[in-house]
Amino acid sequence: MRSHEERIAEVKRRIAEKERRRRQQQERIAAVFGVAACLAVIVGVSLFMPDVVNRMEPGMSSGFGTAATMLGGSAALGYIVTGLLAFVLGVCVTIACFRICLLHKDEQSEEQKGDNANGTCR
Repeated sequence: MRSHEERIAEVKRRIAEKERRRRQQQERIAAVFGVAACLAVIVGVSLFMPDVVNRMEPGMSSGFGTAATMLGGSAALGYIVTGLLAFVLGVCVTIACFRICLLHKDEQSEEQKGDNANGTCR
C-alpha cells in the first residue's frame, strides 16, 4: 500500500504528464497550421505569377527592372514586396527551427528522466 505522500506525488506526476501531452498536441497543431499557411502562400503566388507575366508587354521594362515589376506596378513596389516576402519567409523558418530545437530538448530531458528512473545514466 502506498503512503499518502506517494499517492500525492503520483497524482502530481500524472497531472504533469497530461499537461505535457496537451502542450505537445497544441504545438503540433500550430506547426501543421503554419506549414499549411506557408504552402497556401506558395501555391497562391505560383498560380498568380503566370497571369502577371502574361500581362507584361515586351517593351514595358528592360534589364533588371523586369524582376521587380512582376510583383507590383513599379520597380520600387516590386522590390518592397519581394523584400517583405523574403523577411516573412526568414521569420517562419527561424520560428520553425526554434520549435524543433525545443522539442528535441524536451525529448532528451524525458529520455534522461526515464533512464534515471530505471537506474541507468548517460
